[in-house]
Amino acid sequence: MPFVNIVVIQSGDHILNTFDERISQFAEQKFQRDGIELKTGCRVLEVQKNRIVMREKGTGKKVEVPYGMVVWSTGIGTRPVIAEFMNQIGQHDRRALATDEWLRVKGCPNTYALGDCATIEQRKLLEDVAYIFALADKDNSGNLTAIEFKEAFESIRERYPQIDIYLKTQRMKDVLKILDDPKDSVLLDIEQFKSSLVKVDAQMKALPATAQVAAQQGEYLARCFNRWSVCESKPEGPLRVRGDGRHMFHPFVYKHFGQFAPLGGEQAAAELPGDWISVGRSTQWLWYSVYASKQVSWRTRALVIFDWSKRFLFGRDASRM
Repeated sequence: MPFVNIVVIQSGDHILNTFDERISQFAEQKFQRDGIELKTGCRVLEVQKNRIVMREKGTGKKVEVPYGMVVWSTGIGTRPVIAEFMNQIGQHDRRALATDEWLRVKGCPNTYALGDCATIEQRKLLEDVAYIFALADKDNSGNLTAIEFKEAFESIRERYPQIDIYLKTQRMKDVLKILDDPKDSVLLDIEQFKSSLVKVDAQMKALPATAQVAAQQGEYLARCFNRWSVCESKPEGPLRVRGDGRHMFHPFVYKHFGQFAPLGGEQAAAELPGDWISVGRSTQWLWYSVYASKQVSWRTRALVIFDWSKRFLFGRDASRM
């Protein structure tokens, strides 16, 4: 593009570093072909008039980059109304509202939060290790057999989703494989039981602040509220580890359906479940179909498709610039 120079400044070593390495490499190669200059491993220190001051991580040297226009894209901040609410309930030292697995705000159980303003604090197995061990030790022998261990884990898998994440990442089908010595004749005391749980808790990760997560959380809360009167008398959730009975609802479980990254020039990249990677023009058309299908009504779907068709035929509308 004549008279225009585009520079992308990224603090990480690669762009799109949350995606698969193959997608990151494809995006960098495409940007280079398009004449876009990439400056990775650079942290912006300040934005001055007509120039950006940044520091190169590798050398520690300060570098200035001149600019005519800056587009700043560095994530989200806390809205004032959320920040004020967090101060009122004692969560002032956080970036987002802490909720439990049922999306209830911690310290305010009758308030629910979802989307970018909240983050789920998944309960660790080690926090409840004594209660889980007592639940599993049905004969009160002070040791767990392989059968007791397996039955205990099967009964709490829903309550602690990191168990399924660990089994999936380690490609295990049997929970007994978690043990260092997965034999049917094994006997575990509470210390050995703890050591088995440490590596499972290490799989815990915060959910990304994406529309996909927020949409699933909204659908989950709608189902819970619609079934409130039924579940109040007949709880359908998992067994309580601390206390008797069951939880009222099933906890929220996020299902990742993949992610797209439009790269411009009618090209996109996609990372889908099953280690399936797709890049190029065909992926852009896949993105179009998914985006249109997620519209809330046929009216908005038609308007979006009409806007795309107009852009294909006549180019982008620059009359409002």
